[in-house]
Amino acid sequence: MKQLFTGLLLLLTVTITAQKTSFSDFYKDHQDEAQFSMSVPTSLANLISDEGDSEEIDLLVKKAEHCKITVFSNKSNTIEKSFRKFARSQGLTTLVKVKDGKDKAAIYFKEKNDLIREIIIKANSDEDKLIMVGLKVKLTKDELAEIVSGLKDKKASR
Repeated sequence: MKQLFTGLLLLLTVTITAQKTSFSDFYKDHQDEAQFSMSVPTSLANLISDEGDSEEIDLLVKKAEHCKITVFSNKSNTIEKSFRKFARSQGLTTLVKVKDGKDKAAIYFKEKNDLIREIIIKANSDEDKLIMVGLKVKLTKDELAEIVSGLKDKKASR
């Protein structure tokens, strides 16, 4: 009976640990600077998605297990600098970076066992606020490439 209890406890611990994402660690370390934070189950995100959203965004939301949206106070770029260090230490890969004047956006991902497990989107248009969206996903590299190329094709055709 003790072995069964110990086995179940071990399984529960592994399950809880497996659901943790890098973004949740970053948020936990910087939650005092967060002005707004909301965790959204993707089932709700599907309900509130805009009808004009692209198929690529729909596929990404469909593949996501969880979504966390956070707005940070970013005075003196402290959160952005901290995130850059965090991204390097966590082995996040930069998918794309875009800069237009003071507007900046970047998309990062984390891979595990040949699957994209996490996508983090970071955007800011002024130095006081930084918006971050963390998605817990299960995507292959091909699926991610399809999403990105579909978005590029649509932007190029506008």
